[in-house]
Amino acid sequence: MPKVSPSVLIIRLDAIGDALALTPSLAALRRHAIPVDVVLRQSNASAFAAHAVRDVIVADFELRDGARSNRNAIERLGRDLRERRYTHVLVATEDEGGYRLAAAVGAPTRIGFEDLWTKPLKALWSRRILTKSVYRSARLTVRSEHECATLFGLIEPLAGDEEPTRDLAQLRPLVLESEPAPDDRVAVQITDKWERLGIPLESVVDLVRRLAASSELHLLSSRRESGYAQSVERATGIAISYFDDLPSWKAAIAASVALVAPDSGAVHVAGMTGAPVVAVFPPMRLYDAWVTRWAPWATAHRIVRADEGWPARAADALALLRST
Repeated sequence: MPKVSPSVLIIRLDAIGDALALTPSLAALRRHAIPVDVVLRQSNASAFAAHAVRDVIVADFELRDGARSNRNAIERLGRDLRERRYTHVLVATEDEGGYRLAAAVGAPTRIGFEDLWTKPLKALWSRRILTKSVYRSARLTVRSEHECATLFGLIEPLAGDEEPTRDLAQLRPLVLESEPAPDDRVAVQITDKWERLGIPLESVVDLVRRLAASSELHLLSSRRESGYAQSVERATGIAISYFDDLPSWKAAIAASVALVAPDSGAVHVAGMTGAPVVAVFPPMRLYDAWVTRWAPWATAHRIVRADEGWPARAADALALLRST
């Protein structure tokens, strides 16, 4: 029987930073000339450059929703994708909808994550769907590894004993549509993610003022977060650039001389495109393990813990980063 060339579908139903953690895996599959399609949410459908994958399929179903209507939507999408005759489906998500979609697509090889010790019932259920399982702890532990390395485990049967690359020459073109003109300003992400991480507005304003004392800033915000951004703009007197789409937002980050941002998708855009990053992480249980999992992947960076006095330490970290 003739050998069938691999064709891969990756299902990643999460935020932009989660999606971008696939970039080293996409680079490896590209080196092996293996065609890849990805299933993403509408909100991060432009996480990768158009030429990074063969096709982006937008998931038209809800997450964490077991309703019959939602399961029917998953089945419909699976039937459509089954016609593409993938050899491998990689379930790079924890959401059960991703596993249901893999079952509906019905590729000969279906690889996903399981944690038999923490989530035994889900692991036993997923084993009925998958042909191969990769261990991934459902909880942070002191032995946690970077998310890029964890996801790379899914492509091991296709990439062999390779390691996930940190070569920006391979990663950057998979994120950017084209090469942006360099910008000598420091980008600062203005997002309500600061607030959602428990970091008060006054501390963010303090950070911006300290950074502005020594650097020309480019404050970046999504248009949908304009309410929060306008509060920062009024307090600092510094105009904010608003973005309506991911490609131009990614380009602004990649073009900057450095980025200062909370633990967010912006950190991972910079991490895959080479902009140096000061990433601010909130204090939390197993803080070191979380940083290990979600630090910028392939660029120079400094991590700042958002406890007392953190804006001054972030400004110092930026100065050190730019001086090296």
